[in-house]
Amino acid sequence: MSNIQLNPGEALIGKGLVSYRDLEKHTCQCWHAAIYVTNQKVFLDTYTEIELKLSKIRGFTFGRILVFFPSVTIYGQAEKTMYGGHGLTEDAYTVTGFPIKKLKGWLLQAGVREL
Repeated sequence: MSNIQLNPGEALIGKGLVSYRDLEKHTCQCWHAAIYVTNQKVFLDTYTEIELKLSKIRGFTFGRILVFFPSVTIYGQAEKTMYGGHGLTEDAYTVTGFPIKKLKGWLLQAGVREL
């Protein structure tokens, strides 16, 4: 896992290796990634370098993929779509892997609510 740069006053709550499921492209591709939870953001170190400020996270769900694999899906705040001016869109990031139960605890400790 690579090290991330923390802002002044930012503290690392937890980090671990996960698989990120890229569902946006309607392909169920999984990418191995390092996830970091701090008191200011959630950072997913993948090819996309996903970074979500805690103030922009609506919440998360804890569930399972294919019955066997525990997963966490983190939801960004809903925003209006650019097309037609109606409807809402939100970012959703699903991760799975060994530290998922720990990730749930880290998110709760950071103040992210479970939906």
